[in-house]
Amino acid sequence: MMVTIFLCILVGIIFLAYHTTYVKTSTVKLTLPSVPPLTLVHLSDPHGRIRFWNGELHKLVNVHEPDLVMVTGDLTQHSGQLPRVLNELAKVKRKDGIFFVPGNYEREAGRFQKRVYSAAVSRSQKEAWQQVMTVLENESAVIEKDGSRIWIYGFDNSIYGNERHTKKEIRQANLTIFLAHSPNIISLISNEGLKADLLLTGHTHGGQVRMFNRTVGAYKHFHIGQKEDPFVGVFGISRGLGTSRLPIRLNCFPEITVYMINPS
Repeated sequence: MMVTIFLCILVGIIFLAYHTTYVKTSTVKLTLPSVPPLTLVHLSDPHGRIRFWNGELHKLVNVHEPDLVMVTGDLTQHSGQLPRVLNELAKVKRKDGIFFVPGNYEREAGRFQKRVYSAAVSRSQKEAWQQVMTVLENESAVIEKDGSRIWIYGFDNSIYGNERHTKKEIRQANLTIFLAHSPNIISLISNEGLKADLLLTGHTHGGQVRMFNRTVGAYKHFHIGQKEDPFVGVFGISRGLGTSRLPIRLNCFPEITVYMINPS
Protein backbone atom coordinates (compact mmCIF):
# COMPACT_ATOMS: atom_id res chain seq x y z
CA MET A 1 0.00 0.00 0.00
CA MET A 2 2.78 2.42 0.98
CA VAL A 3 4.68 1.58 -2.19
CA THR A 4 1.59 2.37 -4.29
CA ILE A 5 1.11 5.71 -2.55
CA PHE A 6 4.79 6.55 -2.99
CA LEU A 7 4.67 5.70 -6.70
CA CYS A 8 1.52 7.80 -7.18
CA ILE A 9 3.19 10.77 -5.48
CA LEU A 10 6.35 10.30 -7.56
CA VAL A 11 4.36 10.14 -10.81
CA GLY A 12 2.48 13.28 -9.78
CA ILE A 13 5.70 15.16 -9.07
CA ILE A 14 7.21 14.12 -12.41
CA PHE A 15 3.98 15.09 -14.20
CA LEU A 16 3.98 18.58 -12.65
CA ALA A 17 7.72 19.02 -13.24
CA TYR A 18 7.24 18.15 -16.91
CA HIS A 19 4.38 20.63 -17.33
CA THR A 20 6.34 23.31 -15.46
CA THR A 21 9.73 22.98 -17.13
CA TYR A 22 9.25 21.54 -20.62
CA VAL A 23 9.34 24.42 -23.11
CA LYS A 24 7.11 24.19 -26.15
CA THR A 25 7.74 26.27 -29.27
CA SER A 26 4.79 27.92 -30.98
CA THR A 27 5.45 28.86 -34.61
CA VAL A 28 3.36 31.59 -36.22
CA LYS A 29 3.67 32.33 -39.95
CA LEU A 30 2.71 35.81 -41.13
CA THR A 31 2.55 37.32 -44.59
CA LEU A 32 3.19 41.05 -44.63
CA PRO A 33 3.86 43.09 -47.80
CA SER A 34 7.07 45.09 -48.25
CA VAL A 35 8.94 43.23 -45.51
CA PRO A 36 11.92 40.92 -46.10
CA PRO A 37 11.85 37.38 -44.70
CA LEU A 38 12.25 37.77 -40.95
CA THR A 39 12.39 35.45 -37.95
CA LEU A 40 11.31 37.02 -34.67
CA VAL A 41 11.45 35.20 -31.31
CA HIS A 42 9.23 36.36 -28.45
CA LEU A 43 10.20 35.56 -24.84
CA SER A 44 8.34 36.63 -21.73
CA ASP A 45 8.18 36.16 -17.96
CA PRO A 46 11.14 33.90 -17.21
CA HIS A 47 10.95 34.82 -13.51
CA GLY A 48 14.51 33.64 -13.02
CA ARG A 49 14.16 30.33 -14.89
CA ILE A 50 16.73 29.79 -17.64
CA ARG A 51 17.16 25.99 -17.64
CA PHE A 52 14.40 23.67 -18.66
CA TRP A 53 13.59 19.99 -19.08
CA ASN A 54 14.61 20.17 -22.74
CA GLY A 55 17.60 22.50 -22.51
CA GLU A 56 19.06 25.89 -21.69
CA LEU A 57 17.11 28.92 -22.83
CA HIS A 58 19.73 30.30 -25.21
CA LYS A 59 20.06 26.95 -26.98
CA LEU A 60 16.28 26.67 -27.37
CA VAL A 61 16.27 30.13 -29.01
CA ASN A 62 19.43 29.90 -31.09
CA VAL A 63 18.23 26.88 -33.03
CA HIS A 64 15.76 29.23 -34.79
CA GLU A 65 18.50 31.67 -35.88
CA PRO A 66 16.38 34.75 -35.08
CA ASP A 67 16.78 38.15 -36.68
CA LEU A 68 15.07 39.84 -33.74
CA VAL A 69 14.37 38.78 -30.16
CA MET A 70 11.68 40.52 -28.07
CA VAL A 71 11.55 40.12 -24.28
CA THR A 72 8.40 41.42 -22.61
CA GLY A 73 9.32 41.67 -18.95
CA ASP A 74 9.51 39.88 -15.60
CA LEU A 75 13.06 38.62 -15.96
CA THR A 76 13.38 37.60 -12.30
CA GLN A 77 11.58 36.95 -9.02
CA HIS A 78 14.18 39.07 -7.18
CA SER A 79 17.19 41.18 -8.12
CA GLY A 80 19.69 38.50 -7.04
CA GLN A 81 18.71 36.43 -10.07
CA LEU A 82 19.37 39.20 -12.58
CA PRO A 83 23.07 38.54 -13.40
CA ARG A 84 22.36 34.88 -14.16
CA VAL A 85 19.36 35.69 -16.39
CA LEU A 86 21.21 38.43 -18.27
CA ASN A 87 24.20 36.16 -18.77
CA GLU A 88 21.88 33.63 -20.39
CA LEU A 89 20.24 36.24 -22.64
CA ALA A 90 23.69 37.46 -23.69
CA LYS A 91 24.26 34.01 -25.22
CA VAL A 92 21.21 34.39 -27.47
CA LYS A 93 22.34 34.89 -31.07
CA ARG A 94 20.32 37.56 -32.89
CA LYS A 95 21.19 39.27 -36.13
CA ASP A 96 19.43 42.59 -35.57
CA GLY A 97 19.08 42.99 -31.82
CA ILE A 98 17.23 42.03 -28.67
CA PHE A 99 14.60 44.45 -27.33
CA PHE A 100 13.17 44.62 -23.83
CA VAL A 101 10.23 46.24 -22.06
CA PRO A 102 10.03 45.99 -18.25
CA GLY A 103 7.36 44.10 -16.36
CA ASN A 104 5.93 44.55 -12.89
CA TYR A 105 8.70 42.35 -11.42
CA GLU A 106 11.20 44.92 -12.69
CA ARG A 107 9.52 47.32 -10.25
CA GLU A 108 8.87 44.98 -7.32
CA ALA A 109 10.07 41.62 -6.03
CA GLY A 110 8.73 38.65 -4.08
CA ARG A 111 6.51 35.66 -4.72
CA PHE A 112 3.83 36.29 -2.10
CA GLN A 113 4.70 39.54 -0.32
CA LYS A 114 6.12 42.01 -2.80
CA ARG A 115 8.38 44.94 -2.04
CA VAL A 116 8.95 47.89 -4.36
CA TYR A 117 12.51 48.46 -5.54
CA SER A 118 14.17 51.71 -4.52
CA ALA A 119 15.11 54.27 -7.17
CA ALA A 120 18.77 53.34 -6.75
CA VAL A 121 18.11 49.63 -7.34
CA SER A 122 15.93 50.43 -10.35
CA ARG A 123 18.70 52.55 -11.90
CA SER A 124 21.26 49.83 -11.28
CA GLN A 125 19.03 47.20 -12.87
CA LYS A 126 18.37 49.33 -15.93
CA GLU A 127 22.08 49.81 -16.43
CA ALA A 128 22.48 46.03 -16.32
CA TRP A 129 19.63 45.44 -18.83
CA GLN A 130 21.23 47.92 -21.22
CA GLN A 131 24.45 45.91 -21.31
CA VAL A 132 22.57 43.08 -23.02
CA MET A 133 19.40 44.50 -24.58
CA THR A 134 17.90 47.65 -26.07
CA VAL A 135 15.53 48.88 -23.35
CA LEU A 136 12.32 50.56 -24.52
CA GLU A 137 10.45 52.41 -21.79
CA ASN A 138 7.87 54.36 -23.78
CA GLU A 139 10.51 54.61 -26.49
CA SER A 140 11.05 53.48 -30.05
CA ALA A 141 13.78 51.89 -32.11
CA VAL A 142 14.15 51.71 -35.89
CA ILE A 143 15.88 48.97 -37.85
CA GLU A 144 16.70 49.30 -41.54
CA LYS A 145 16.83 45.86 -43.14
CA ASP A 146 17.10 44.99 -46.83
CA GLY A 147 15.56 48.30 -47.84
CA SER A 148 12.67 48.06 -45.37
CA ARG A 149 12.08 49.95 -42.15
CA ILE A 150 11.08 48.03 -39.01
CA TRP A 151 9.75 50.28 -36.28
CA ILE A 152 9.51 48.96 -32.71
CA TYR A 153 7.73 50.82 -29.92
CA GLY A 154 7.88 49.62 -26.33
CA PHE A 155 5.13 50.72 -23.93
CA ASP A 156 6.14 50.71 -20.28
CA ASN A 157 3.07 49.40 -18.46
CA SER A 158 5.11 47.73 -15.73
CA ILE A 159 3.04 50.05 -13.55
CA TYR A 160 -0.43 50.73 -14.91
CA GLY A 161 -0.71 54.40 -15.81
CA ASN A 162 3.00 54.63 -16.60
CA GLU A 163 2.52 53.89 -20.32
CA ARG A 164 2.51 56.85 -22.64
CA HIS A 165 3.04 57.88 -26.25
CA THR A 166 2.57 60.79 -28.58
CA LYS A 167 0.88 60.27 -31.91
CA LYS A 168 3.87 61.61 -33.81
CA GLU A 169 6.02 58.86 -32.25
CA ILE A 170 3.86 56.15 -33.84
CA ARG A 171 5.48 56.37 -37.26
CA GLN A 172 4.73 54.72 -40.53
CA ALA A 173 7.05 51.86 -41.45
CA ASN A 174 7.08 48.69 -43.52
CA LEU A 175 6.61 46.76 -40.26
CA THR A 176 5.42 48.22 -36.95
CA ILE A 177 5.76 46.17 -33.77
CA PHE A 178 4.36 47.17 -30.38
CA LEU A 179 5.76 45.64 -27.19
CA ALA A 180 4.26 45.74 -23.70
CA HIS A 181 4.35 43.54 -20.62
CA SER A 182 0.62 43.40 -19.91
CA PRO A 183 -2.02 42.78 -22.58
CA ASN A 184 -4.11 45.50 -20.91
CA ILE A 185 -2.16 47.86 -23.19
CA ILE A 186 -4.71 47.03 -25.89
CA SER A 187 -7.17 49.39 -24.18
CA LEU A 188 -4.84 52.38 -24.65
CA ILE A 189 -4.04 51.34 -28.21
CA SER A 190 -7.69 51.02 -29.22
CA ASN A 191 -8.80 54.15 -27.34
CA GLU A 192 -6.11 56.22 -29.06
CA GLY A 193 -6.58 54.59 -32.45
CA LEU A 194 -2.94 53.55 -32.73
CA LYS A 195 -1.94 51.14 -35.49
CA ALA A 196 0.62 48.36 -35.74
CA ASP A 197 1.18 45.06 -37.52
CA LEU A 198 2.04 43.06 -34.41
CA LEU A 199 1.57 43.47 -30.64
CA LEU A 200 3.58 41.21 -28.30
CA THR A 201 2.74 40.91 -24.60
CA GLY A 202 2.99 38.46 -21.69
CA HIS A 203 2.16 38.80 -17.99
CA THR A 204 -0.80 36.39 -17.83
CA HIS A 205 1.28 33.17 -17.98
CA GLY A 206 -1.66 31.75 -19.91
CA GLY A 207 -3.28 31.30 -16.52
CA GLN A 208 -0.33 29.06 -15.48
CA VAL A 209 -2.80 26.44 -14.22
CA ARG A 210 -5.48 25.54 -16.75
CA MET A 211 -8.43 23.25 -16.11
CA PHE A 212 -10.60 21.88 -18.92
CA ASN A 213 -8.68 24.12 -21.36
CA ARG A 214 -9.81 27.23 -19.52
CA THR A 215 -7.74 29.97 -17.90
CA VAL A 216 -8.32 30.36 -14.17
CA GLY A 217 -7.79 33.73 -12.49
CA ALA A 218 -7.71 37.45 -13.11
CA TYR A 219 -6.79 37.30 -16.82
CA LYS A 220 -9.28 34.70 -17.98
CA HIS A 221 -10.89 37.28 -20.28
CA PHE A 222 -7.70 37.39 -22.38
CA HIS A 223 -6.88 34.91 -25.11
CA ILE A 224 -3.74 32.75 -25.20
CA GLY A 225 -1.51 32.86 -28.24
CA GLN A 226 -2.47 35.00 -31.21
CA LYS A 227 -5.64 36.55 -32.55
CA GLU A 228 -6.41 39.04 -35.28
CA ASP A 229 -7.08 42.59 -34.12
CA PRO A 230 -8.22 45.65 -36.10
CA PHE A 231 -5.65 47.94 -34.44
CA VAL A 232 -2.53 45.79 -34.12
CA GLY A 233 -2.99 43.22 -36.87
CA VAL A 234 -1.92 40.25 -34.77
CA PHE A 235 -2.24 40.44 -30.97
CA GLY A 236 0.09 37.93 -29.29
CA ILE A 237 0.00 36.95 -25.62
CA SER A 238 2.77 34.59 -24.55
CA ARG A 239 2.32 31.89 -21.89
CA GLY A 240 5.77 32.92 -20.69
CA LEU A 241 8.58 30.76 -19.35
CA GLY A 242 8.52 30.88 -15.57
CA THR A 243 6.02 30.85 -12.73
CA SER A 244 4.65 33.42 -10.33
CA ARG A 245 3.10 32.80 -6.91
CA LEU A 246 2.55 29.05 -7.37
CA PRO A 247 5.84 27.41 -8.50
CA ILE A 248 4.04 25.04 -10.88
CA ARG A 249 2.30 24.92 -14.24
CA LEU A 250 -0.48 22.57 -15.25
CA ASN A 251 -1.74 22.10 -18.82
CA CYS A 252 0.05 25.34 -19.66
CA PHE A 253 3.61 24.62 -20.80
CA PRO A 254 6.33 27.29 -20.87
CA GLU A 255 6.51 28.87 -24.29
CA ILE A 256 8.87 30.32 -26.86
CA THR A 257 7.03 31.92 -29.77
CA VAL A 258 8.67 32.10 -33.19
CA TYR A 259 7.12 34.50 -35.69
CA MET A 260 8.17 33.66 -39.23
CA ILE A 261 7.37 36.68 -41.37
CA ASN A 262 7.27 36.03 -45.12
CA PRO A 263 9.22 32.76 -44.79
CA SER A 264 10.90 31.73 -48.03
